[in-house]
Amino acid sequence: MTTTDLPRSRADLHRPRFHLTPESTWMNDPNGLVLHEGTWHAFFQNNPHGSLWDNMSWGHAVSTDLATWTALPVALPCSEQEMIFSGSVVHDAQNVSGLGTPGGSGPLLAFYTSAYSPDHPEHPGIQAQSIASSTDDGMTWEFYAGNPVLDRSSANFRDPKVLWHEESGRWVMVAVEATDYALHLFTSQDLLRWEPASVFRHPSLDGGIWECPDLVRVHERRADGTAGRESWALILSTNPGGPAGGSGTWTILGDFDGIRFTASAEPQPLDLGPDCYAAVTFSGVDGDPVVLGWMNNWAYADRTPTAPWRSAMTLPRTLLLEERPTGLALVQRLVVPEGLRTIELPPLPGPLTAAVPTAGTDAASAPSALGAAAQSLQLPALDADEPFRLRGTLAADVPHRLVLRIGADAPARELVIEVGADGALIVDRSAAHAEPFAAEHSLTAPYVPADEQAEIAVDLIVDRSCVELELDGGRAVVSAQIFPGPGAVTLRSEALD
Repeated sequence: MTTTDLPRSRADLHRPRFHLTPESTWMNDPNGLVLHEGTWHAFFQNNPHGSLWDNMSWGHAVSTDLATWTALPVALPCSEQEMIFSGSVVHDAQNVSGLGTPGGSGPLLAFYTSAYSPDHPEHPGIQAQSIASSTDDGMTWEFYAGNPVLDRSSANFRDPKVLWHEESGRWVMVAVEATDYALHLFTSQDLLRWEPASVFRHPSLDGGIWECPDLVRVHERRADGTAGRESWALILSTNPGGPAGGSGTWTILGDFDGIRFTASAEPQPLDLGPDCYAAVTFSGVDGDPVVLGWMNNWAYADRTPTAPWRSAMTLPRTLLLEERPTGLALVQRLVVPEGLRTIELPPLPGPLTAAVPTAGTDAASAPSALGAAAQSLQLPALDADEPFRLRGTLAADVPHRLVLRIGADAPARELVIEVGADGALIVDRSAAHAEPFAAEHSLTAPYVPADEQAEIAVDLIVDRSCVELELDGGRAVVSAQIFPGPGAVTLRSEALD
C-alpha cells in the first residue's frame, strides 16, 4: 500500500497524491534521507501513537520515483527514557565502523539525537548523538551498544547530519546547539569517535532556535549540462524567524575545507512560503543534491485539519548554482511527478476572454462581474481533487493578481498570486480554506525579480492541500498548505489600481 494511493475511504479531502504523508499519525522533520541501491528512503519524525507531537520515533517510507511512497514499519522506536530526534543516514561502504557484516557491502548507519528523559539514570535531560545500524538495506535497525557516541552534556545539542569530505578523507558531522545559535562541526575516521573541528555562528540568524543543519556541495550547471563553479551551501532552519513568519529554512553559500565553514554570502530563504521547515538533502546522490522539507510550520502544525494523520513533506527539489551580477546564487528545481496534468497559461495580463465553466459548474455559477479590469481564463475541466500544474508567465510591470478559485459556493475559496506596483510577487492563501486556518500566516515573503525584468515565469503545482510555486526557473520557491476541500477550479486575472 502506498501513502499516495490510499483507498478513498481512508484518504480524506486533503491528503495529497504526490507528497509524502504518514498513514494515520503525526509527522514532522525529514530524517535519514538516503538513496541506496536505487531506492529512496525517507525517514521522518513520527509519533506512532497519535496525531500530535509526542513519542518521537523515526517513521519510514520508500520510493523508486520520489512521487509514490510506500509506508514501512517504524524504523527507530522511542522508549520511555529516550526519544529519537532528527538525524541522518550514510552508507558505510568500507565498513570503517565495524558494524557491518564481514565481507558484506557495508552497513547503513543512522545518526540521531538521543533525547533522554529527566529521569534517565546516566544522561538525565541530555541530548546527545547516537547510532543505529542496518545490514539489510535499511529494513531493520540495531541500536549501537556504545551509544551515545557524542555527548556535550547539553540539553539542546541535536540534529546530526553526517557527510563524507573527499579532500580531507574524513567523515564530517554538523549539529547544532539550538538555543546558542551555533553550528558545531566534528570529524571522524571510523564514524564512531568524533573530534571537535570548529564552530560557526551568524548574527543574522538569531531570531529563533537553530535546527536541522545540512552542509552540501552545489555546482553551477553550464549550458551543455556539465558542472561549472562550485560552492558549499549551509542549510539551516530557525524557529521562529522564518522568512514568512513562524518557522522556516535558510541557506548560506560559502567555503568548506573539511574543518571550517566560511560564509561568502548573506543568508537567503530556501523557501518564501510558510510551509517549508527542517529541509535536508539525501545522501548517496551522484549529481545535483536533492532536498526535502517538512511542509508545515511550528506556529500552527497541531491545528492542521487532517487528523488522524498530520503533515506532509514538500516535493523534492534539486539544488544548483546560477551566476548573477551579484555573484553565485542558489537555484531550486522542483522534481515534478511524471504524468501530472499540465496546463499552459496565456500571457497575463492578456486580452479579455469569455468565462468558460469547468466540469461540475454551469454558466450561472461561473465567476461573474468581471468587468473591464478582469478576465476569466479558459481552462480545461479541472477539479481540486486531482493534482494539476499551471505554467506560464505573469507581467512584472503591471500590478495584477491571478486568482485560483475552488468551488462555486460562497464564501469563495481562493488562492491569490499577486504582483504589486513594485513588481514583487506574493501568495495570499487567506481565503483558500473551507474553515478559518492560520490567519496570522496568510501571506508569503515577497519575491522580487531582477531589475527591469518584464515577466515572471510561474510553475504552480496544486496537490490537494499542498501548493508549491517555482518562480523564474527556480530562483525562488513558495510552499504553502491550503484546505479548500473539493470543487471545480476556475481561474481569473484582475488588474490592480
